[in-house]
Amino acid sequence: MYLKELEINGFKSFGKKSSLTFTSPISGIVGPNGSGKSNVAEAFRFVLGEQSIKNMRGKKGEDLIFTGSGSSLGRASVKVYFDNSDHVLAIDFKEVVIERAVLRDGTNEYLINGAKVRAKDISELLSGANIGSSGHHIISQGEADKILQLNPKERKSVIEEALGLKIYTLKKQEAERKLDKTAENLKEVRAQQKITAPRILYLKREVEQIEKNRQMKEELRALYSIYFPHKKSLVETLDTYKTKREELHSKIREKEQEIEVKRRELENTVSESGVREKAEEFEIKQQELNNVRREKEALDRELGGVIVRIEILQDEKQKKQEQESEGDMHIKHDEALLESISEYIHELWSTWAHTLMREENLSEDRKERWQKRFIQFKDLPEDEKEVDRQKSIRILSIIHKQVPKHEVKFDSALYERMITNKSELEHKREELERQEQELARLCDELDDGRDASQTMGQRVEIEILKTEKELADINGELQQVQMLFSEVERRIATYDYEEARARGHFGEEVTQFFNAELSAEQEMLNISEKITRLHVLLENGGGTSGSDMLTEYQIVTKQKEFIDKEVLDLEQTTEALTKLIDELSQQIESKFKEGLETINKEFAEFFQTLFSGGRAEIFLTDIPVKKEDESDPDEFELGVDISVTLPNKKIRGLSMLSGGERSLTSIALLFAMTSVTPPPFIILDETDAALDEANSKRYGDMVELLSKESQVIVITHNRETMSRAGILYGVTIGVDGVSRLLSINLDKAIQVSK
Repeated sequence: MYLKELEINGFKSFGKKSSLTFTSPISGIVGPNGSGKSNVAEAFRFVLGEQSIKNMRGKKGEDLIFTGSGSSLGRASVKVYFDNSDHVLAIDFKEVVIERAVLRDGTNEYLINGAKVRAKDISELLSGANIGSSGHHIISQGEADKILQLNPKERKSVIEEALGLKIYTLKKQEAERKLDKTAENLKEVRAQQKITAPRILYLKREVEQIEKNRQMKEELRALYSIYFPHKKSLVETLDTYKTKREELHSKIREKEQEIEVKRRELENTVSESGVREKAEEFEIKQQELNNVRREKEALDRELGGVIVRIEILQDEKQKKQEQESEGDMHIKHDEALLESISEYIHELWSTWAHTLMREENLSEDRKERWQKRFIQFKDLPEDEKEVDRQKSIRILSIIHKQVPKHEVKFDSALYERMITNKSELEHKREELERQEQELARLCDELDDGRDASQTMGQRVEIEILKTEKELADINGELQQVQMLFSEVERRIATYDYEEARARGHFGEEVTQFFNAELSAEQEMLNISEKITRLHVLLENGGGTSGSDMLTEYQIVTKQKEFIDKEVLDLEQTTEALTKLIDELSQQIESKFKEGLETINKEFAEFFQTLFSGGRAEIFLTDIPVKKEDESDPDEFELGVDISVTLPNKKIRGLSMLSGGERSLTSIALLFAMTSVTPPPFIILDETDAALDEANSKRYGDMVELLSKESQVIVITHNRETMSRAGILYGVTIGVDGVSRLLSINLDKAIQVSK
């Protein structure tokens, strides 16, 4: 695997897309201070997953986006291309392109070969190639002695990553997380075991209530067959809005894709920023037009809500009127009905008494008594019969009045306010419509009158604006549909709630209730109250059917078997994870000690080369583990410490080294780490700035030595270091604040000169 190319677009001082290809073992990047050459190293940090904006000399994500004169960039992106023919990166591609972009709002996007991924995915992919987030392979100016400043625990972590142990550490951490999760699950499952036994006993007692519930459920079934069919028309309306919403979503996706295509076209066709200023007046008017349209869309949403509310109130008003009309008719009908019932009762009594007197099986004594009563009733004067009849009418009238009536409520004051509000909103909308037409006319005039020298890039920008306007219109329509959809959905919610309760008793049988014949609205009166009453009775009686109870009993029994098996599985998983963690810990410890020994040897040699003698070593040291409760103060963990002795000086320990000596010591250690487990590439950002001529030559020799195993990219002012590069990139910066690249292939130049 080797690094092929770095592509920078809009990142820091690189306002325009720039590319660096790496075809030589050593590539140099040179340029004056302030030209932006160190931004190349930071671009590498950025794309490889650096999360600290401070380490890239910024305070927040948008600080990484180019902000030069006339710039309106909304994002910065960096791509790095790897040749993966040997599949060092664990992905089935011969070329791997890793991209990271940051937007103005500070959000980040991560992509691998164009597919969006998480930052974690990139970290795991790179860790397999010994490229990690600690940045031991990217050393910037001023950070050369960073590894000396770290505490022993942090230094050990950096060395582990340099040795390629990060992948094992990640696996161990993942196993530890799984172990913690398994322990939590095991605790929960064992708690469920305690719940299962009493639940089974409870279910047995509930069976005794089943027969009582059966009759109530039959009544509830009949009520649901009247109640649920009224939901059908609302559902059909909701489906219509849903279809319309999906169509609008599809249009939005098409417009967004169209905008994306045009933006990519714009990147290739955009003209010089000076021409762009000619369209400034058009853009101002277009922005005003967009503001008016957004205001109109908001007004449309508010107006839509008022219209929907008016429709609901009108429906309530109509029902109120119908009920009042029906009430007048019922009064007249009831009076006649009571009169007829009274006469019928008297006639029926007379007929029945006469029949009894002719009954053969009736005793003579009873016949004699009924005959006397019949004669008494027959001979009653008409005024007494009328009194008796009026008593019957009054009794029936009292019974009739006690029958509850359902009264529809209608808020007339709210209705009038809604009508007034609607009128005001419609007037405002007409005014916005006039403003929109006027601004649209001005935009059309400005568009038609713009200079013919407008470039293709500007025309594409206008097309994007127009498409964005179309997209805004579609979004406005979508919001209107969504508002209507929500209102219908709210009305359906009461049915959904009742359906959920019904499914608790009838399961999938509920679907049959919806297919019943639609009844008149009058039959819906008091249905909800009856349903609620039955629910209360069923709940008090343990409202489950026999089938449900048996099914639940079987489920709970199977659940207990499942829980018992799950406990066993979790215990086995805990054992396996514990074993895996121990194996990974041993593997990390073994490989670390072996690698540390090799690094120590290389460190000593590099140190002696740079200082012409002396002694240096790294070694393991015990670090007390800090605990809040201090329950075990004698517990320790391993760290890495450093010991150095300079030649011909009585200097021992890092604290006595000068700044230059610390820099050289750090370089020796970092070179030793990279030489033991070479990463695919190393970036050295002016780490040679403080070296004299003799040390510069030694530094250059070590760079060439490292380049045999890793690609080396040096950012430098040092001529000695430049001379070791096969290709040089020069970075300049213009008055517009944009960094630009120049390149020369020294290897080819030498061949041509020969």
